[in-house]
Amino acid sequence: MTAARRSSSRLLLLLGPFVVLAIGWEAAARGGLIDARFFPPPTAVLGLAVELYVHGDFLTHLLASLRRVLLGGLLGTASGVTMGLLAGRNGGVRAILDPHLSVLYPLPKIAILPVMFSIFGVSETARILTMALAVFLLVTINTMDAVTQIEGQYIAAARDNGAGRLAIYREVVLPSILPQVASGLSLGLGIAVVLLVIIEMVAADSGLGYVIWTSWQQFKILELYVALFSINVLGLVFVHGPEEIGDWLTPWQQR
Repeated sequence: MTAARRSSSRLLLLLGPFVVLAIGWEAAARGGLIDARFFPPPTAVLGLAVELYVHGDFLTHLLASLRRVLLGGLLGTASGVTMGLLAGRNGGVRAILDPHLSVLYPLPKIAILPVMFSIFGVSETARILTMALAVFLLVTINTMDAVTQIEGQYIAAARDNGAGRLAIYREVVLPSILPQVASGLSLGLGIAVVLLVIIEMVAADSGLGYVIWTSWQQFKILELYVALFSINVLGLVFVHGPEEIGDWLTPWQQR
């Protein structure tokens, strides 16, 4: 099965249950089986979403959230892959890094936010670095683990055929670790989106998390659902996107 067909199948499996739920929800809300004040029909939410994104300020909030998660993701991924490669190929670096990862990994990353605010002030830098740290930890662990699992005979064979250090990384190491790096990135970005919502709820004046919180405070239930579905779409893209890209880049991997 090609990567495109596998992606289509996964998309159908992913969205199918949601479509069924939306149809049931719509019928229940229209038929008075559930309280439409708290569970408005999805078509009403969709209609308001179009209006708010075209004529309101939702696009500004979406772009603010997107910018934060993209910057945090890029920073965490770049540093995580680099550190994971170094630790995976060098036992000394791994021996130093491993205990730090073991200590930091179980720590809820949102607990670091006050520390970041103390250092950088209540700023975008603090918000983005908190998300970047979550991505960094998962990408580093997955990358390091993937590198250590590469069988030495492949690297030895590449050396015997005259491959230099860069060629070994390009031809052997990177293709071998791509699926696991993609999985780590998917997990890391998923946590980054969760952190994004919490951070925007408690310490931001823009973004979809901020809209969710203020809509609840002002009892604007329809707007709350528009923001909720928007962040859900954002989460789907950032959680499943890396795996799809990894699948596309490694067609020899059958899942």
